[in-house]
Amino acid sequence: MDPMPCFHCATVFTPRNRKQYYCSRPECQRARKAAWQRMKMKTDPDYRAAKKLGQQKWACNHPGYWKAYRRNNPEKVERNRMLQTIRNRCRKNAGKNLIAKLDARKRTDFQPVGQFWLVPMIAKLDAAKVNIYTIPGTWQ
Repeated sequence: MDPMPCFHCATVFTPRNRKQYYCSRPECQRARKAAWQRMKMKTDPDYRAAKKLGQQKWACNHPGYWKAYRRNNPEKVERNRMLQTIRNRCRKNAGKNLIAKLDARKRTDFQPVGQFWLVPMIAKLDAAKVNIYTIPGTWQ
């Protein structure tokens, strides 16, 4: 077989069969398994139900684990609260158009010139600083 790059680490390796896409390094095998599990969770309802049942059994056998975890990791609790707020906002606005307001009136007197922060509302949480300049009407 011809050498090919690993899907995870991109190092070139010689696969043992034509269905091998990951090299044998342990971190690449973990990535392969995680990708398989993500795909299986999306496509197989029986697998998803079995995973949920297993997690419920584990939680019943380890009462108080999450309470102690939250008590010992306050920074993760705060991070989860922030992310949950974002998830709730996205869920609330799921059917609405978050990109642009379609019924907004066009104003001709507004000319944004200067430096502004573009703050994304959908996926990424980081803001980008941009410069906006007026282009004269004679540029064409």
